[in-house]
Order: sequence, then structure tokens, then C-alpha cells
Amino acid sequence: MAASKEIAQQWREGKGAHFARQVRALARHYQLFEQLPVEKRGGDCGRSLFNDEQVQMALRAYLTNLATGKATPKRFQCALNERILPSLGIELRAGLSVRTAQRWLVKLGWQNRRLTKGVYMDGHKREDVKTYRQDVFLPKMAEYERMMVKWMLVGSELKREDPILGPGEKRIVPIFQDESSFHANEYKQTL
Repeated sequence: MAASKEIAQQWREGKGAHFARQVRALARHYQLFEQLPVEKRGGDCGRSLFNDEQVQMALRAYLTNLATGKATPKRFQCALNERILPSLGIELRAGLSVRTAQRWLVKLGWQNRRLTKGVYMDGHKREDVKTYRQDVFLPKMAEYERMMVKWMLVGSELKREDPILGPGEKRIVPIFQDESSFHANEYKQTL
């Protein structure tokens, strides 16, 4: 015991008598059990409602049914206290806080993000893009066009004209895609 007292005294250096007593108590516990005592501070010892699998399933179901940009900690907190937990038969004296809702959102894999405005251009007016379009893309499309079905306007009706294919050639069906999309920035700025 004298050795633990001496060690505690060396560690003490301005930390107070309480610190020295704590070090002696830890040293004594280690001598008896050859391990440090179990930490009792912090944590909920596994009693959190979040650890219940039914609660997690209900939380995920609620969040996945929300529209983009509508999942906020405040809205989530209200849903928890007013709908989700009561529907599971869980009644709390004081409802869960916004901070708890934030922590649960993070545990469920959601992130707080700031949405920004933006229009993304493909650079179709750049010189290298124009050169590629004229010298590579359009000639290749003209070559493929001979293997595509053509639709001709005859009077007021469209008439289908099938391609004449050589041996080993297959008909080509073009699928075009317009990648431009716009929105009126009607979403919230933070998620």
C-alpha cells in the first residue's frame, strides 16, 4: 500500500487530495482483481429506446416516406413524440428532445447537408467538343442511320421503312436521352 501511496503522491502534483485517493483506490482494485473496475459514468447501459428493433424499423419507415428535403430534426422530433412512439405503445412523461432526434438521425445514417443552387453545363460550345461532334460523332451517326428504321410522312400518315441490312448486320434502335433538368429551388436549403 505504501507503494500506491507513493505513486499517487507523485501523480498528484497540484491535482488535489481527491485525485490521489482515486489513484490509490484504482491501484488497490487492480492488486485484488488484476483489472480496472468497470466504468460507471456515461452511456445509457443499453436502455435507449433506439436499441429496440421495432422502434428502428418504424423510424426508417417514417424517414423513407418523407419527400426530399423534408427530413429535419425538428420535424423528426415532432413525429417521434406525436406519432411514431405512441403508435408503438410507448408513452413518455417528457417527449424526446430535438438533440435526441438529431443523434438518432445520425445513427440511422442521415447527414445534415446544405443544398446549393446550380446549373451544370456540358460544355457543348467548347471548341474541342464542336470538333468531336463534327468530325467523329455526326459521321458515325450517319453510318449507323443506314441500319435504323426510318419513318416517312406520306400524306397525313407515317409510313415505316425498314433498313436493308447486309449479312451479319443488325438493326440499330437509337435511344436518346435528354440529361437537362431544372427545378425552381423549392426545397429547403438544409437537410
